[in-house]
Amino acid sequence: MDKTLVKEIMRPSSRTLTAKEDDAIEAAVRHFVHQPDVRTIFVIDEHQKLKGLVKLHYILNWVKLKLGLDISNRSNMRVAGAFQAFEIMRLCQSQTIGDILSQAATVKPTDTLEQALHVMVHEQLEEVPVVDETEKLVGEVRLTQLLSRMLETTQETGSACQV
Repeated sequence: MDKTLVKEIMRPSSRTLTAKEDDAIEAAVRHFVHQPDVRTIFVIDEHQKLKGLVKLHYILNWVKLKLGLDISNRSNMRVAGAFQAFEIMRLCQSQTIGDILSQAATVKPTDTLEQALHVMVHEQLEEVPVVDETEKLVGEVRLTQLLSRMLETTQETGSACQV
């Protein structure tokens, strides 16, 4: 695989969906409605430092709970039992983006696409935040961009699968 760097394909932060921790969850719902191809909102502070992320399925579970729909048997609830009950309680009591925030795995602009793909697969992300050395959000890499670039490279080099 070539050593293409993240900075060569990343979308700048000005084109990335962001929110603040104290934004209402309803604002996140509106973000997703206006940008239906986005699956992740990056949460930043007033200095543009990344605080975490909110995935679309967190929002969907929150909406289901607010509408009184059962989410207890859904596949996006990762672990059954006490953790699942805790997660449902947390979602029921959530009011702001910060209430449903998750830690974010990140990449740097100088990381390779191979490193970015590893993070995305491991963390099950469709968008991965790109941060500088101070943890300031500088952009994102979308899985579709990354795969497109990798396929181009594979076609150009004629690379085959390696075990």
